[in-house]
Amino acid sequence: MSRAPDGGGEVDVTAGPKKSTEGENATLTRLHSFSRGQVRIRMVIRVYIASSSGSVAVKKHQQAIVGFLEANRISFEEVDITMLEDQRFWMYRNIPEEKRPEKGNPLPPQIFNGDDYCGDYEDFFQSKETNTVFSFLRLPSVKPSLPALHSAKTLAALRPSYS
Repeated sequence: MSRAPDGGGEVDVTAGPKKSTEGENATLTRLHSFSRGQVRIRMVIRVYIASSSGSVAVKKHQQAIVGFLEANRISFEEVDITMLEDQRFWMYRNIPEEKRPEKGNPLPPQIFNGDDYCGDYEDFFQSKETNTVFSFLRLPSVKPSLPALHSAKTLAALRPSYS
């Protein structure tokens, strides 16, 4: 369990690959977890990145995805495929055939929800443009809680009318 950055409740981050501390196979993953009120959110979104990519486009795409997820408090795990050979091969094997390039291997960033492939940067960007990120990530949409709705109605009723 860890504390959410906003000071909210504790967050369970038990899903996804486990951290290893065994020599060469030490995993270099960063966990990003956020709490939404009293609800515990399990980490299932994994963003496969390359920390030592020579491509400026790959770096910008990775930053765009990570920045969006952090800004929207969507829990996720970064998996650095440049340091984790087993994770790199897992990623390659689990990308659907129709999403693989004709030559070479798929480039990061690649996004998974558990073992389910969500897509690459282009797919993510398209989901942002069409406001369908939660369905793209296979997450339930966030709806305001009943107390929040009640508070908004109460505030609206108390607001003076200037007509």
